[in-house]
Amino acid sequence: MPIPAFIREQPQALDACLTAARAFAASPAIDGIALVGSGSSFNAITVARPRFVAARRGPVTLHEPEDFIAELADATTRPLVVVLSQSGASTTSIAAAQAALAAGLRTVAITASPQAALGGVGAELLHMPVGEEPVGPKTKGFLGSMAMLLAMAETLGAPASPLISGADLAPLIEAGRETAEALVPSLRQVDQIVVAGRRANYGVALEASLKITEMAGLPTCGLPTEELLHGRLHGLTDRSVAFLLAEGAAELAEARRVEQVMAARGCRIVVVDAAAGLPTPWTVLGLVVPFQWLAVRLAEDRGLVPQTMRHGALSAELAIKTDARP
Repeated sequence: MPIPAFIREQPQALDACLTAARAFAASPAIDGIALVGSGSSFNAITVARPRFVAARRGPVTLHEPEDFIAELADATTRPLVVVLSQSGASTTSIAAAQAALAAGLRTVAITASPQAALGGVGAELLHMPVGEEPVGPKTKGFLGSMAMLLAMAETLGAPASPLISGADLAPLIEAGRETAEALVPSLRQVDQIVVAGRRANYGVALEASLKITEMAGLPTCGLPTEELLHGRLHGLTDRSVAFLLAEGAAELAEARRVEQVMAARGCRIVVVDAAAGLPTPWTVLGLVVPFQWLAVRLAEDRGLVPQTMRHGALSAELAIKTDARP
């Protein structure tokens, strides 16, 4: 099945994931939260971190799996460990869950494939019911990950948020496609794409850059907004584009200033109102959709098949998955 079909399945996936997340039971005996994941899963935990902070259950830390394992012996808290792997087959995520369990920490594993190796390590299992997505560049798996994590954070004590459903997301799917397709002609000669945002939107920026790189094979990076402003703008040329995700009046004013300053130097900044579409904190679900479509359409415009990726499936050769999935 091509990736556009998975993008269009996201409203149904959202409903299923919000229902499934209610199976998580909060624990009173934690003094922190450790969020662990790699690739798109790391991007999703980056999105969700501010909501876990708002739960006020102690320090909230983000980890790549190998870093988590390396630092575990020096930990001075007893955090809830949440290991996210959409495939359930990421070797280092499996090892991180095993290490957390061996240390006696409450460990929750979230995966769309409970039959995969992560599901069998003995952690509490939360199934992410997004359905099959047998491609490397995950779209509905990423959206499902964000939804599951945001709902978990609320169970742990984050302030109550407006109720949403797939029906709220559905209109944004085709609107996102139209936005992306309008951008493609102006990006045919692009030499670099940068996406930047703050806090949760930094996670979206990471995911947007990853999807464009995976599908379209273009040099792309995701940055925190402050990192962009402190030197990275000097890497832009008149063929580059930087998408600046801005939420709220102060961020939008800052973004417009960046746009003006760089336009005087022949560089293109595209300001994206990150608050458009869905209520906080669910804005991130709609915000990522145009970038998913942009990755697909840029790939197709360059004669590439989005799900195939420039160098094909590398997971087996790189030994980063326990099976042959992309």
